[in-house]
Amino acid sequence: MGERGVTHGLKYQARSLAAAPGSAQQSRWLVGTNALREENVIQLLEFNPETEGIKVLASYLHGQEVWHLAPHPTQEQTLATISNQGGTHTATLWGITAKQQLEKKAELKAGNGTPRSVLWHPQRANEAISIEDGRWRLWNLNNAANMTGDVGAGDLYTFWGGAWDPHDPSRLCTAGGNGVQVWDIRSMKRVGEIPHAHLMPVRDIDFANQQQHKIVSAGDDCKLCIWDLRMLGSAITPLLELGGHSHWIWQAKFNLHHDSLLLSASSDALVNLWHTPVTAGESSRGQVGSRGLQGGAGGQSKGFGKEAHDGKACSYDDHEDSVYGAAWSLADPWTFASLSYDGRLVINKVPSHTKYKILI
Repeated sequence: MGERGVTHGLKYQARSLAAAPGSAQQSRWLVGTNALREENVIQLLEFNPETEGIKVLASYLHGQEVWHLAPHPTQEQTLATISNQGGTHTATLWGITAKQQLEKKAELKAGNGTPRSVLWHPQRANEAISIEDGRWRLWNLNNAANMTGDVGAGDLYTFWGGAWDPHDPSRLCTAGGNGVQVWDIRSMKRVGEIPHAHLMPVRDIDFANQQQHKIVSAGDDCKLCIWDLRMLGSAITPLLELGGHSHWIWQAKFNLHHDSLLLSASSDALVNLWHTPVTAGESSRGQVGSRGLQGGAGGQSKGFGKEAHDGKACSYDDHEDSVYGAAWSLADPWTFASLSYDGRLVINKVPSHTKYKILI
């Protein structure tokens, strides 16, 4: 297990975590509480690595339960949330005023679906996508919430989330059913699919930030799979399959600077850090492309050859409840946060021995 992290306790239970933009020097995150009958808040937190302290920079009242947070990548005074009140989920665009209050700008609403997440365009500041349980919608948010595209999932899929390709803004991936769907946003049509990516529903998808065409999917089958989207087809197999959790995986996140580092957060109360230099192309040893590769207790995956070292680098057991969120710092590539349902936020670092394997 990894070293104990730095902990911050929220007053109520929580499940929403996102890295906060706005500082190139300080690690900041947004967290939102999820209390049923209490006044919920969104907190802006800052981590000081020298004192190992966590400071609350701001606390914004948000009456409804916060189920999802999507801060704007370049406008630190803008964010989107998905909230719940009385069983009705709503996607809302907010501005933060000079008095440190949330001001509603618009609701991303055009039907009766349940919104799951909001994705910001990688390049255009005023465009976003909302993922609902049965469809995804494209929005122009210049002055108001104007829907410019609407695509249904069909009867075969229930969407749980998605990811917008940072390298090709015309490509969207959704987590639908047990598979992954690939969409062309220009034509609003599905152009590819991984039909059986997991044995159970796919909960999350993330794109690698340095390498094109590479994604990770996380599922209820307790596994992570890394895929190359250039190999789409009925016979596609993952570049790497990792099994190091004992319950559903809610989030999987590539490191922003090193594609060989990967985080996963699970209902088993664990956060796992994976180091995959072979799959990320940092090592020429071994061959990839075989399904059934397992990140075992020793942290190595079978099937890559004698000298390959793709697998689990470390497990963090600071939490005692389901971990719903994990997010890398935008200021420090070796620091990350995780959030469990009991309201515990923990800051951890990549172990030195893993860091030096990447740098040296």
